[in-house]
Amino acid sequence: MADTQLQKGFDEPVRDAQQAFRQLLKVMSEPGVIRTLDHADALAELSPAALTTLLSLMDQTTSLWLSPSLDTELIRTNLNFHAGAPRVDQPADADFVMAKAGELTSLDGLKIGEPEYPDRSCTLVIQLDQLEAGDDQPDLLTLKLSGPGIPGQRMLSLSHPGEALLAYLLERPDPFPQGLDLILVSGTRVAAIPRTTQVEVI
Repeated sequence: MADTQLQKGFDEPVRDAQQAFRQLLKVMSEPGVIRTLDHADALAELSPAALTTLLSLMDQTTSLWLSPSLDTELIRTNLNFHAGAPRVDQPADADFVMAKAGELTSLDGLKIGEPEYPDRSCTLVIQLDQLEAGDDQPDLLTLKLSGPGIPGQRMLSLSHPGEALLAYLLERPDPFPQGLDLILVSGTRVAAIPRTTQVEVI
């Protein structure tokens, strides 16, 4: 492993992982809320929020699939060194899928969990160009979110996440409690749309 390929992960691994994990719990429990996640620097094409998310959630027991633009030797080397998560060749085998917006042309076959064990599902981490709170961004796609953790409704504006992912969010084809959870990252920002959230485009 070339030393020049290794970049810094967390400054203080235990503290930073705990703080980041709390922020991720916050956005998962309050869908559409945006928080800052910058405990790790950007790594090549991975934004600070994307890398922080992966380092906080992954370990040797969680498998990862990287989309083609992110599946580079530099990124693989650093994720293996800092998190130890095994990389898989097929998204259907992954506990975590990390992709840029639009790179997932189909979500068929991803782990949706089992009726008795819905937690055995895949979490999607999707890197966007833009992610904003509210609905005052005319150049962005605005989603209206409702459901648990949302008083009334909440608006989230974002650059297009890709047709397959948007269709999944609108249709919710999986029988609850099975399904996919979504973490959205952009720069140092993070938000989440868990499987319990109803989504409309406005």
